[in-house]
Amino acid sequence: MPRFRLAALAAALCATSAWAGSSGFYRQPALRGDQVYLVAEGDLWRVGAQGGEARRLTTHPGLESQPVVSPDGQWLAFTAQYDGGTELYLMPAGGGVPKRLTWEGSGMKAWGFTAAGEVVYTGLDGRPGTQLFAIDAGTGQRRQLPVGQASDGALSADGRTLYFTRSGLRSDNARQYRGGAIARLWALDLAGNAEARPLLAEGNNDRRPMPYATAAGERVAFLSDRDGTVNVWSVNAQGGDLRQHTTHRGWDIRHASIDGSRVVYALGADLWLVDLAQAAAPRKLDIALGGDFDQQRERWVKKPQDFLTDTAFAPNGERALLAARGHLATQGVQQLRRAELPQPADGRCRKAEFSADSKSVFGICDFSGETEIWRFAANGTGQPERITSGATTQRRNLMPSPDGRWIAHTDKEGRIWLTDLKAPAATATREIAHGSVGDPPQLLAWSPDGQALVWARPLRQVDRSQLQLYSVADGRTHTLTSDRYDSDAAAFSPDGHWLYLASKRNFATTGGSAPWGDRNTGPFFGLRSKLYALALQPGLRSPFAARDELETPAEKKADDKAGADGKKAPEKKPNPAIAFDGLAERLFELPLPAGDFHALRTDGKRLWFLDRDLDGKSQLKSVAIDNQGSPAETLAGDVREYELSADGRKLMLVRNQGSGAAPEVLIVDAAPKLPAELAKAQVRWSDWQIATQPRAEWKQMFADAWRMHRDHFYDVKMHGVDWLAVRAKYEPLVERVTDRYELAELMAEMVSELGALHSQVGPGDTRNGPDEPGLAGLGGRFSRVADGWRIDAIYGADPELPSEAAPLAAPGLGLKVGDVITTLNGRPTAGAPHLLELLRGQAGRQVLLEVRLAGGKTVQRIVTPVAQPRENQLRYNDWRVGRARAVEQAGQGRIGYVHLRAMGPADIADFVREFYAASDRDGLIIDVRYNNGGNIDSWILEKLLRRAWAFWQPRSPAGAPVYANMQNVFRGHTVVLMNEDTYSDGETFSEGFKRLKIGPVIGRRSSGAGVWLSDGNRLLDNGIMRAAEDGQIDADGRFLIEGIGVSPDIEVDNPPRASFMGQDAQLDAAIAELKRRIAAQPVPQVRPGPYPRPVQPRTKAE
Repeated sequence: MPRFRLAALAAALCATSAWAGSSGFYRQPALRGDQVYLVAEGDLWRVGAQGGEARRLTTHPGLESQPVVSPDGQWLAFTAQYDGGTELYLMPAGGGVPKRLTWEGSGMKAWGFTAAGEVVYTGLDGRPGTQLFAIDAGTGQRRQLPVGQASDGALSADGRTLYFTRSGLRSDNARQYRGGAIARLWALDLAGNAEARPLLAEGNNDRRPMPYATAAGERVAFLSDRDGTVNVWSVNAQGGDLRQHTTHRGWDIRHASIDGSRVVYALGADLWLVDLAQAAAPRKLDIALGGDFDQQRERWVKKPQDFLTDTAFAPNGERALLAARGHLATQGVQQLRRAELPQPADGRCRKAEFSADSKSVFGICDFSGETEIWRFAANGTGQPERITSGATTQRRNLMPSPDGRWIAHTDKEGRIWLTDLKAPAATATREIAHGSVGDPPQLLAWSPDGQALVWARPLRQVDRSQLQLYSVADGRTHTLTSDRYDSDAAAFSPDGHWLYLASKRNFATTGGSAPWGDRNTGPFFGLRSKLYALALQPGLRSPFAARDELETPAEKKADDKAGADGKKAPEKKPNPAIAFDGLAERLFELPLPAGDFHALRTDGKRLWFLDRDLDGKSQLKSVAIDNQGSPAETLAGDVREYELSADGRKLMLVRNQGSGAAPEVLIVDAAPKLPAELAKAQVRWSDWQIATQPRAEWKQMFADAWRMHRDHFYDVKMHGVDWLAVRAKYEPLVERVTDRYELAELMAEMVSELGALHSQVGPGDTRNGPDEPGLAGLGGRFSRVADGWRIDAIYGADPELPSEAAPLAAPGLGLKVGDVITTLNGRPTAGAPHLLELLRGQAGRQVLLEVRLAGGKTVQRIVTPVAQPRENQLRYNDWRVGRARAVEQAGQGRIGYVHLRAMGPADIADFVREFYAASDRDGLIIDVRYNNGGNIDSWILEKLLRRAWAFWQPRSPAGAPVYANMQNVFRGHTVVLMNEDTYSDGETFSEGFKRLKIGPVIGRRSSGAGVWLSDGNRLLDNGIMRAAEDGQIDADGRFLIEGIGVSPDIEVDNPPRASFMGQDAQLDAAIAELKRRIAAQPVPQVRPGPYPRPVQPRTKAE
């Protein structure tokens, strides 16, 4: 090799080495002696306390995190994903083969060691939320520390005092948060039986206790935002003598660890070290990472289908357009070449459409730093050309006109724009409609000649869209439908005579048509859509109208032509002008049954549409446009979307293929039925792979996350935060990111500047190890004994719902607490590190247990384990069933109980099941503690607002009880239970319950997540980037709930130790309050009075 080339290569390698040795993004440090352990690039590393080059300790593709070091510095405990889920592991501090310590599936976080060498961690147990545990690394024996709930914790050096944090935000990112879930430090004397005490007064976020010894006695260091920024503080063991040890401004400390009096902590992307016993200022550690930085190398995404955001169909019917992972590609059927459209590595395209001539593709992409429209050659050649500029918010949808002249597009602010492709760029784009209530407008259809555009948008009622037609020639907008009915689909006929539309105007009840019957929640109108035809010129006869004697010869000829199998007309006549006078009166209803119709298309011979069933699945149907009374025919089921080619000869279908599978894309003839052989119609995209540059993607995702909040956040002034300055503050750290988890943490820090809840950030496409068999469970808790694993608890469920029972509680098994499982599928359980180790990969499969019953007899039983998510649900249901039993017993059958874990479809089912079952009780507890939200509050409040104003008395010689009008009404007293973990719609329900004066709310102040969201924001790798979008205000305009929470009418806490012992002070208070109210104001017993005697009896004289 020539000398100059060697020199050049050496220079390049030196440059690479210098770059690779620069600082990474350091997280979750741990300190012991002169060594610091940290998380970077998804692995654990070790570096000297003076800084320097770090040494990698782990290499598994999954995430290793939360390191803690044993007191002697010999062992490292941490959480990792070696075997699928996140569990706790132990290995030598200098590296070695990790040993698995827990078998809990998820939710573990390591916090430290006890002096005896136990690992202290938080995990899940028999009650909601996280609890503190200590596990012996040698024996695997686990003990729960005696506090009901804790977010973190540490033991004093003598092991007598447990310092722990209650509450604190778990997934939200909000600086200076002051809602009901504010973090608070507590202390518990483990030597006695006294209740835990708050270490500090409530009012600031105080967390991560780190006890340490001083000459004056023990102190507790902790993280606190009491000066507006999270810094290191300390107090003495009694909570006095408050001292501040760091004074950072603008950057919150995220993680911290202590050894002696020295604390290492993460700030920004760096690690810092401070000695609490010294007056010296904190010192930043200069750390360099070595290695190949594998997660930054080019990466091939092997299943872009998992990241699909849009599809489109070429007007000539030859190719489909696919938008996935931010990339665009056009693809035909079978072996036709896939054309991947060129774009920069740090760009993202969300949506795209073909041009009228199918030669170009118009995409909404962010190559310029904002979402603009770009033009690509559909065959993938050349470079993209920017069509629009000046965007100040997200452009959302686009629709090119069929004449090739125009592109209509919308943005997040609800504006509709029109771009003239033949005009100079500076004047090509103009706004043609602006601002609306509710969601942004939907672009529905261009007229065949490109002179009219129809869209749907809410104009007066947020839930009802109206159709509007824009005339390109004169720039006028005409409203076609009223605000009485929701209209949201439209299609022009090719001849320009008709606009077909779908509108929800049918109100025939589905199911029962009267208010009587068990759990009758009200009428349901499931099939509300009808199809209509709007005549765009006067004097037209509906093509669906039956023939009659007044039909003109010209109309008969047109009918015959429409019904014939057609050859296209030799030449296309210009479309007639739309006559707007009297347009609304020229509406015809099509002779088809009602359904739930959307996405209309027509070729003039058939009308195509999607019909959504009650399960939310859509069938693609079509009906012949004739007067023969032809019924609609189903082409395909479970269709996600479809499109019709411009000439009406081809259809593109996107069909769902089941959970977790990529959708099927087909191009078929536009006929009533699918072809017999679909293989030839499939768009080949299962072999599509996309080359990505991770660092470029991270850069794009950061900018995208910033724009999403700018464009979606409910307060356009961003809570008074300079959002441009926030970007400038955090964006430089993207250069130091080395894996997707670090990017998520950086973005979480950025969005925390807004101080809003509903601000969760989640990594999307992370590096994972090979698939491991998942954990399975039997629906119980176990402990090791000499000859196996003893059943300590079997999770309870509703005995009247056998399908809800835990596997160990299945009918006929006869297993009980105290029985010992000695073998599983023939393998002795005594030698297993945990019973669940033998259940890996067994979810849904029968297993054979050999069980020694409590009486000594050995039996065999077949059980079917459940997957880990179901096991978690069973554990939670056990707690819920326990509350219900306690209420039934304490209330002596007079008080009902409903617990709502969230506010979604499964939870309204729970409400209907339990609320109506308790409708005859004198009292009712609705428990929304730990409720994580949803959107069904209004359904529940409506039922609670119903009042009995009259009663029905049927004929009965024995005096049958009366029943109320309104039907299914609850006449007793109601209370709501709420706590600091009540979130989002659980809070909205609680606030509504208070304001509507239905009854008192009991418990603790709630989280404060009062600004809702659509939850539609996803980054290009499916990462979560939630932005609070819809604030709630009262009638006086005051914002509700957000950042503060809902205050209870009766404040009751569940003390930590008492809760651990099984007490539930909040539930007890609710029962006592209902008993008091029932005694003070009993529910009246209604009985009929004298029956009327409208006819007076005759006297004898008469």
